[in-house]
Order: sequence, then structure tokens, then C-alpha cells
Amino acid sequence: MLAKIHPQDPEFARHAVIDDKLSKASATTLTVWKKSLVFSCNGFTVFNSSGNLVFRVDNYPSDPKEEVLLMDAAGRALLTMRRKRLSLQNEWQGFVGEFRDAQKPLFVVRRALSLRISSKNLAEVYVRSSTQSKSKNKRDSDYRVEGCYTKRSFTLLNRFNEIVAEVKPKQVRSDIRLGGDVFNLTVRPGYNQAFVMGLIIVLDQIMPSD
Repeated sequence: MLAKIHPQDPEFARHAVIDDKLSKASATTLTVWKKSLVFSCNGFTVFNSSGNLVFRVDNYPSDPKEEVLLMDAAGRALLTMRRKRLSLQNEWQGFVGEFRDAQKPLFVVRRALSLRISSKNLAEVYVRSSTQSKSKNKRDSDYRVEGCYTKRSFTLLNRFNEIVAEVKPKQVRSDIRLGGDVFNLTVRPGYNQAFVMGLIIVLDQIMPSD
């Protein structure tokens, strides 16, 4: 059974996401390490507050990157993020599990156009809905990302301007930060952690490097 991204609001409930166990009843903070556990691979490794592995990304191909797979701790495919070809705007699509031909995307992420919205906006997210007849170009985004990716300080907001998730640099003490490769991801209650992590992976592809 798929979990809804925002189960508390029936009107806003988009079909989505991935695994009910990845939507918690309370806020959850994860530690994200921008490094793969596999030697010579790029990617991400994500731990919970107990130090247990939650997500992993080990399959960054050589540049240019066209597809990235988000897996759980056991290596099961949760999401496939694919770059949309021939897109004038840097656009990625997210698919449940491993991508299959003719599969419809669960969500689309587009880098924000600075001429259209303020510069603090990084990206817009559109979630597929069987009840939504308008194209993503003719409706407001379901989510948006605001802040600064290179500083690992940004927020994911839904279309009601409610905070869905926040990313902040990880600090071991009030005066010590661990650098941009390690940061905290806090996901609000009722939102799917894999969906949010998928968006972070896409941001890592569409935003300028450090």
C-alpha cells in the first residue's frame, strides 16, 4: 500500500509514495553523508538517530549523470530519478522502484527560473495525481525548495506554505560543524522520508557544485 505524501489533508493527498513505514507519526531527523559506502562510487549514505543505515545511493554513473537510484539499507530500490532529455529547463523525474519502460513518473522536479520567482527558490516539485487534469506548466507546484543548497541550508514547503522538511549543517557542538558533506535532514510527521531524500538527490544534480 502506498503512503500519501500529506495524509492529513484529503484534498491535497497525492498518491505517493513508496512505503508506509517511511512516513512517521513524529518528526524524524536523519544524518546525511554525501558519500557512498562503496569504494570508488559517488552517492549518499543516510543514518537514523540510532546510527542505523536507512538509505543509500551507490550508483552515480560517470558524468553526465542521467539516472540515480535511491535504495534502502538492504539494497532494495525505492526510487529511480531520471533526467528528462531535451528539457529546456533542468528537469528530473522520479519513479517508484526501479525504472521500467512506459512507467509514469511519481513526481517531477524542475530547477526554479530566477526571472519568474525570487532567487531564494531553488526548485519546484509537481506530484502526479489522477484527479489533476492540468499540466504541470499550468498549475502551481505542489512543493518548492527555498534556501541555499551549497550551504546545506534549505527548506521544503508544500503549497500551503507548511514546512515539510529542513536541511541544516550537522553540528557536533554549538561551535563545530562537520562540513558540507554531512548534514541533518528533519522530516515532519506524515511525510515520506524516501520522497524527501529523492528530492535532495535531484537537487544535488541540478544545483551548482560547491
